[in-house]
Amino acid sequence: MAGNLKNPVRFWQELKQRKVVRVITVYTASSFAILQGVDMIFSRLGLPSWTVTLVMILLACGLVIAIIFSWIYDITPEGIKKTVDLERIKKEDESDIDIKLIPEKSIDNKVDDDLIAHENRLYAEKIYHFKKKERIYRFSSLGVIVIVITIFLFSSGSTIPFSKREWIVISDFENLTKNPVFDKSLYTAFSLSINQSRYINVFPRSRMVETLTRMKIKDQDYIDEKTGREIAMREGINIYVMPSISVVGSRYVIISKIMETKTGNILKSEILYAETLDEILAKLGQLSKKIRRDLGESRYKVAIQDKPLSKVTTSSLEALKLYSLGIEHHLKLDIEGAKDYYENALRVDSGFTAARASLGNLLIERFDPEKGRELLNKAIKSIDNLTEREKLGILAFHAINVENNLSKGIEYEKIRIELYPDDPAYHKNLGWYYNKSGQFEEALKEYKIALLIDPTMAISYAGIIWIYLEKLGKVDSALVWSEKMISDNPQNNWAYINLGSAYLCLDSLNKAEMAFQKARQISPDYTLNLFRLANTYRIQGRFREAIEILKKILDIDPNEASANYDLGVNYQSMGNQEEAYKYFSSFKKIASEEWMKRWPDDAGTYLAIGAVTARLGDIESSKQMLQKAIEIDSTLHEEFAEVLSIQGNVPEALNQLEKAFNNGYRNVFWLKFTSDLQILHNDERFQVLLNKFFK
Repeated sequence: MAGNLKNPVRFWQELKQRKVVRVITVYTASSFAILQGVDMIFSRLGLPSWTVTLVMILLACGLVIAIIFSWIYDITPEGIKKTVDLERIKKEDESDIDIKLIPEKSIDNKVDDDLIAHENRLYAEKIYHFKKKERIYRFSSLGVIVIVITIFLFSSGSTIPFSKREWIVISDFENLTKNPVFDKSLYTAFSLSINQSRYINVFPRSRMVETLTRMKIKDQDYIDEKTGREIAMREGINIYVMPSISVVGSRYVIISKIMETKTGNILKSEILYAETLDEILAKLGQLSKKIRRDLGESRYKVAIQDKPLSKVTTSSLEALKLYSLGIEHHLKLDIEGAKDYYENALRVDSGFTAARASLGNLLIERFDPEKGRELLNKAIKSIDNLTEREKLGILAFHAINVENNLSKGIEYEKIRIELYPDDPAYHKNLGWYYNKSGQFEEALKEYKIALLIDPTMAISYAGIIWIYLEKLGKVDSALVWSEKMISDNPQNNWAYINLGSAYLCLDSLNKAEMAFQKARQISPDYTLNLFRLANTYRIQGRFREAIEILKKILDIDPNEASANYDLGVNYQSMGNQEEAYKYFSSFKKIASEEWMKRWPDDAGTYLAIGAVTARLGDIESSKQMLQKAIEIDSTLHEEFAEVLSIQGNVPEALNQLEKAFNNGYRNVFWLKFTSDLQILHNDERFQVLLNKFFK
């Protein structure tokens, strides 16, 4: 026996012969199954977390006992017996072979030969059945292990009522350490870490501010437990998380409580300890993974779905994480969220060139073109110390948005794609540049390549649907791609906005309403979707419901001038001229004073004033505004048609529409959506034009 222990091969054979390996395998697999059950059941029973640790210790002790007993004893048909030493078995086997397999044969004794042959067959059968049983045991054990590991990795193990892609609200850290360093930095790091998940949606800070505005709370930086719960209740979010940090002795204690919004009850709590200040960020990462598991995300998903950070140049890891989240939100069409993350990344690292360029590009497209160009001009001066992929991207941004050189920007992006063909964002960018240059088929091709690489890239879906609806007038294609977008991005509000827009173009107003309502459930305060829902109600003649939605838009954003105009249209349609006059006058004041001051040379300013003055019955002033717009830009035939339609000049409105169609105008969505062309919809010539240009 002692010799066996010195020889690794002989020792392994001894372990197998005593069935120790089999016992360890089956016991380990069974322990995994028990721990999985404990993980699911103990939290439901409200047992403290130390009970799970106790079970783990007991199972570990049991493994030691099982190994000892399997070494000493064996279970046989005759009962539990002491395991026979391997050397003894081999000697007995050799003795048996000498006696049974190589007998002293007598030529004259045929009976002895038959007896020996029979015994040899019995021995062979015994060996065969023994090996067969060993194989069955081996494969059964392996099967059990595979099943248990699969369950362990892929099951959620959650008893908390939470479904994939639901929202959670995270309140600010309750800082009990008196150290001001933790006031904001911990919330940022913690939310960043949880945001790595594709399973959980974290309610963004920008939308918390919107909710606080509706609560008539201003300038509140700290979101405590009470405020966080009320935000969750107002937004229809079932779960909110309350984190805190304190000091016990020389250690930091980090706690997170998962709370139920309706009752305020604690559903699950997690606690971790950090020995030093430097350990806190790492512990926050562990804590976020525990919360993801508590909310039902599988271990496998937690392990593999940590989103990769963007490959850009910055000395700050925190700034890089913020920037990476900005890119992700941008690709998901959460433009406000992307802007916030880019700005925060720049606050952390003021020299972060990629963040400055991305923010500048976004500002030019959506918010503040002048400031955006300023940021891009500053970024272009700092590209020498960047990688080639960053440099090419910023050069393309600058060429497109500052130099207004589309072909140059397209060439830069093509070079970047040649170097990095598997990055979907670069194909998306090229698709957008082709779109801006009017090369719609090329744009569609690049958008579709981006989606082949990453089907969750909502911005590429939006680009495809936008081209089909507003550039090519192909409603059926837009409908197909909207349904595909929902399949790949079921919790993206834009998927349903696009679907509703396609149905509206097909005059399927009930289906359009359902789609816009679904988008509203996902993003209750997204004003663009609310505008589309309100206009769907208006087209259906449900003016009071449209008015209710439009007033909500003004509650969310009092500066949303278009809501005043649309309110006037709905009141006018109801015959309530007094209310209509009030809202039209408000819109006219904004357009005549604010817009005229900001954009005095923009034809759109004069067209807006021309439309509202016609609504107010001042046709002469409306004609003057229309003429000024034509003098600034004589190519805006569709917009001229809108003002002419309100003025009651239907023949000339249709003439302008025909010119627009002949020049390639194909925005079928706007033709169906805008109230200013409503009077033309029943005109025979309008229908003839639609049939001619939109097949």
